[in-house]
Amino acid sequence: MGLNATDVLERAALLADLPPSARDELRSIARPFAVSEGALLFRQGDRPSGLYLLGEGALEIASRMPGDDTSLVSRIAPGEVVGEFALLDNGLRSANVRALADSTGLFVPARAFLALLGDARPGAVGTIDALRGLVARRTRATLERIVTGELAEPSELRAASFEASSRPVVLTFDMIRSLGRLARLDDASCAALCACAAASQVERGSALFAAGSPPDAAVFVMRGAVRAGIVRAANEREGRVEQVAIHGPGEWAGLVAMIDGGTQPLSASAAETSIILQVRRSTFDGWRRAPDPLGQAVLRGVDRQLVRDQRRANRHLGRAVALDRFNSAGEQ
Repeated sequence: MGLNATDVLERAALLADLPPSARDELRSIARPFAVSEGALLFRQGDRPSGLYLLGEGALEIASRMPGDDTSLVSRIAPGEVVGEFALLDNGLRSANVRALADSTGLFVPARAFLALLGDARPGAVGTIDALRGLVARRTRATLERIVTGELAEPSELRAASFEASSRPVVLTFDMIRSLGRLARLDDASCAALCACAAASQVERGSALFAAGSPPDAAVFVMRGAVRAGIVRAANEREGRVEQVAIHGPGEWAGLVAMIDGGTQPLSASAAETSIILQVRRSTFDGWRRAPDPLGQAVLRGVDRQLVRDQRRANRHLGRAVALDRFNSAGEQ
């Protein structure tokens, strides 16, 4: 390998804010990898095994689209990472990764990394939060491409909602434990969640937040469903929303902005009468920095959903691009 492990870790932009001791934890579990020009590092649909830190060379990420076409997602340069979903979610690989040149770097096995994370080791906690930010930024870039490219998906258009209607609800331990991901929380963790979250019932059609608004609080769906989408109209009051995602019980609305600190890329409203929790951003950020048992349980769900949200955005973009190409071919 052209670079030693220390060089690769120090050059990784993802790990720039980690102290040397935290990078030492990652070096203890990492091992070198090498892939020849033109060869696949992994295929879309493969089972995930870990994260790759590129030291030398160049990689290309491409995803299959409807019609057996492929779409370039991004190129990976030295100091960047690929395969991050393996540490956040146990789903299948979402794209092909091919070497554009002979490439070397470090491979971080998911199983060993998650063992460090379960022990709340600083290296793992810092790395996983940096990965959250990376996925959030990539999802935002995909959503911006959908919006600015005017790649509308007509089949996903719904009536827009702009009025807010809600009333407070008393949050109980039973309500919290009715959700599978939080079912094992002890009384102390349930009490902590009740103390830091405000529960409310929102009527169908109620607006929760608008695109461009700051992420003041994280919105967690207890019951019902929340629709996230893009307003497609010059006049919002007469607009329609292009639905990008439906968030059901146990999911968060607005995670991209909550993680990367930017404004909300999508608008959100209640798709049906729903019970939601709003968690202050300061509380959410505290979980990210130093997760207690409640924070660990919450963040496991957050990590899986970040991956799911990026996949939703990629699928939506893929459908819109395929439709645009179909329409262009018909006009010609």
